[in-house]
Amino acid sequence: MPTIVKTDALMAPLRWRERDSFAMGEEAFESLYEATAPPLLAYLVGVTGRRDVADDVLQETYCRFLVRQPAAMAQDHARRYLFRIASNLLRDRWRRIEERQIAEDEPLLDANAPDLNLQMDVRRAMRALKPRERELLWLAYVEGMSHAEIAESTGLGAMSVRLLLFRARRKAALLLQPGEEKA
Repeated sequence: MPTIVKTDALMAPLRWRERDSFAMGEEAFESLYEATAPPLLAYLVGVTGRRDVADDVLQETYCRFLVRQPAAMAQDHARRYLFRIASNLLRDRWRRIEERQIAEDEPLLDANAPDLNLQMDVRRAMRALKPRERELLWLAYVEGMSHAEIAESTGLGAMSVRLLLFRARRKAALLLQPGEEKA
């Protein structure tokens, strides 16, 4: 799990907001971080395929959360809000940087998994999908989010999520079919 590095820059929003009765205290933030950082980091690594990029986006996500933190919110709402911030940061990154290759130097494969070939096939299929498709599939199947939760996390409408997720599943299924090489 990522650890909290307490730098003055990171902790300043907490100290500044201590005057606000709705502000999140340091202990509450640490608790939220411990509960949300592992799945958020897994999502970012899964979507980007790069641990270094995921770490950068994770850090920026929590910084923005602390600066923009709205009134007190339940942990599940804060979790979706963090995923939304991270998703927006990823989209900004994708807009600035055209197509990036997923780094091969940091494999996402689990050597202890029962079917390494299946993992490799899934990884190739994920790499062939567009970033938005990877994002939606990850949120639905790894994070277990509902269409409404994905909509809240991504800023899309629930019906758009349903349609885009359907298309992403269909495309992933085609990419995973045995047979001729797919483009």
